[in-house]
Amino acid sequence: MVIETRRIIRNPYLLLIVCCAVLLGIPLSAWVLHWNWNASQQSAGLFGFYLLTQTVSRPYGMITAALLVGALIYALRIRKAEWFKYAVVLLLPIILGQLAVNMIKRTTPEPRPYIVWLSQTDSEIDRHFYQVDSAERQAMLSKRLESISVIPQWQKQHWLNQTDSAFPSGHTVFAATWALMAVSLLLARGKRLLATIIMLWAMGVIISRLLLGMHWPGDLFTSIMIAFYLSLPAVYFLCREGSRRKAPSL
Repeated sequence: MVIETRRIIRNPYLLLIVCCAVLLGIPLSAWVLHWNWNASQQSAGLFGFYLLTQTVSRPYGMITAALLVGALIYALRIRKAEWFKYAVVLLLPIILGQLAVNMIKRTTPEPRPYIVWLSQTDSEIDRHFYQVDSAERQAMLSKRLESISVIPQWQKQHWLNQTDSAFPSGHTVFAATWALMAVSLLLARGKRLLATIIMLWAMGVIISRLLLGMHWPGDLFTSIMIAFYLSLPAVYFLCREGSRRKAPSL
């Protein structure tokens, strides 16, 4: 019975589903609690979530990806001859995810929560924001934010850097894909500490997208599901490679 339980716990595909369910718990909780972003709810602790979200924002996301690739290859004890192959398999879902996000955003101009908030007192933003190009959006937003003191400067700059559509969340796809791959691969081999750290980091990034007024719960839910389907082939390939390396040669 103990052996069977251990096998179930170390099943990478079951771990992938469980990890996905935990991440989906964030937007689902926001829905159940009827949580909505409010500019008056700014707090000092919000800056910590901003730092988390910056680990995914350009250009820091590339550094984060490189660190995670290195950490996973080291933790999984991959031979040097296979480093490149494993790095490609780990990075491919991340790259495909960001390409998919960019394509979807072009066809779904959904306003971000902070845009909806600003549009309540600015008719120009309400009617024209997504009808102009990125440079004009930034100029329009910068002019409107000059007179708002309740929002800290670092958050205003974050808004100015992301004036595109809310749907889906590129930050969430990035963080969730890493978490799904890491948890399923690492826990299956008993690497609990690193798996927990990556999971908590991803959850923090996803929560930050809500708290910073960047996304709606539905954006996060869809983005996590995108990450699930992106990470599944990578986990399958890497598990198959791991089994092949352990198999006795004939």
